[in-house]
Amino acid sequence: MRIKSLVSVALFALIASICTAAAGLGTVGGQVLDAGGAPVADAFVTLQSSEGGHLQTAQTNAEGRFWFASLPEGQYSVRASNHGRVSEWKQNVWVSPGRQTNVTLHLRAKKAPTLPQ
Repeated sequence: MRIKSLVSVALFALIASICTAAAGLGTVGGQVLDAGGAPVADAFVTLQSSEGGHLQTAQTNAEGRFWFASLPEGQYSVRASNHGRVSEWKQNVWVSPGRQTNVTLHLRAKKAPTLPQ
């Protein structure tokens, strides 16, 4: 079953690359990992343009993988969250036509807000 899942992930990425190359668009894909390096399923990943506009949200699959297809060329920022954990903002992620830019995001615990004394 695991091999079938990996093959379907690879096939999806190949099809997305072919379709977006023809349209002059690119893809951002990657994986979300926990502090121990294990993949995180069902994490939410947010993609924003470099100007800060919200573009898309995706959810990771069982292997912690995500994709944002059909993106115009330019710079983006990507961040993941899951059950009170967040990743750093990966900034300056460059999308080129016909290519997939790969990003790995590492979740960490959210810092509790400090109260003024």
